[in-house]
Parts: sequence; structure tokens; C-alpha cells
Amino acid sequence: MKKIIFFLFLVFLDQLLKFIARKSMFAPELIRYVCNKNIAWSIPIAPGFFYLVWVVIFLILVYCLAKSKTEIEKISLTVILSGAASNLFDRLTHGCVSDFIDLKFWPVFNLADICITIGIIMLAYSMIKNNPRKEASKF
Repeated sequence: MKKIIFFLFLVFLDQLLKFIARKSMFAPELIRYVCNKNIAWSIPIAPGFFYLVWVVIFLILVYCLAKSKTEIEKISLTVILSGAASNLFDRLTHGCVSDFIDLKFWPVFNLADICITIGIIMLAYSMIKNNPRKEASKF
């Protein structure tokens, strides 16, 4: 139940920040609203293909979450799924993903993108930590 509340909180927070950005309620130094109809780094992709890939990846992540054994895996997958769900919600309701954080040296992004990135880093860390390499056999 805690994971569902955490998931919903992250989606709500991302949607709230995007709403505020769309209404231009932020200081303009680091905030610039962009309606991104493409995928990461504005790479174009056919919508039908995007939705097919998104559904497959989302279902795989949900399956992994259901099978995860460690708390860090559960948290990281929840964080990734919340970012993916929030960006999909944008795409379905606005026809694009609402990006608004502009660091000037990086493509404009949003909190959902941060969630996906942090979740992937946490998951990678968990996989490395829990699966140490076996010592190479000596000749």
C-alpha cells in the first residue's frame, strides 16, 4: 500500500509542477515550458510505435516490481513507473509531454524524467550490489 501511495504522490507532484509551468507561474531563469511531442531528447518517433513499446516496457516493469525481492528494487521500480505514468498521462491529455526544467546546457526535462533517471540508477546500483562478480578462476 505504501508503494501505491508513493507512486501516486510522485505522479501528483509531477503533474502539479507541470500545471504550474504551463500557467507560467515560475521564474523564467531555469523554467521554460516546452510541449515535447517526441521521446527523450526530442527524438521523433511514430505515435503507434511509441504506445506499443511503452505498453510492453510498462508491463515488464510491473512484472519486475511484482517479482522484486529487495526494498531498493521495489522503490526504484516504483519511481520509474511513476515517471513513465506521469509522462504518459501528459501525452494522453495534452498530446505531448510537458517539459519545463531548462538548465541551458541540457534538453528541457521534467520531474518525471528525473524520477525515471534516479530509478534506473537505483536499480542498476541494486543489481550490481546484489550480484557481485564471481572471482575469476585461476590457471
